[in-house]
Amino acid sequence: MSAGLLFHIDEPGRWPQLFANLRNARAADPDVSLQVVANVSAPVALWAMGRWRDECEVLARGGVDFAFCQNSLDALGLDSQTLPAGTRVVAAGVLALAQAQQRGWSYLKP
Repeated sequence: MSAGLLFHIDEPGRWPQLFANLRNARAADPDVSLQVVANVSAPVALWAMGRWRDECEVLARGGVDFAFCQNSLDALGLDSQTLPAGTRVVAAGVLALAQAQQRGWSYLKP
């Protein structure tokens, strides 16, 4: 059995699909572990206040582990001190993805 589902998002326009995937996975199996790694340009969509940021924070409160790549935040000029509530930063998104897969997480890309 896998450690859980590992979602990778690297495009800002993919957040609605990702959120739908997370809600559907949780509805099908409330105990499944869910992790999201956001890098490249995807984080920019959540640094503005609004529906997507709110949904991220709600899902994080519900146990979804959201990780944002520090390298991507730096490249986009985003301040890691203004993360969506309940989320975290990883040094390098690609490394976080590889390490999670080595630990048995199933990689998915919406």
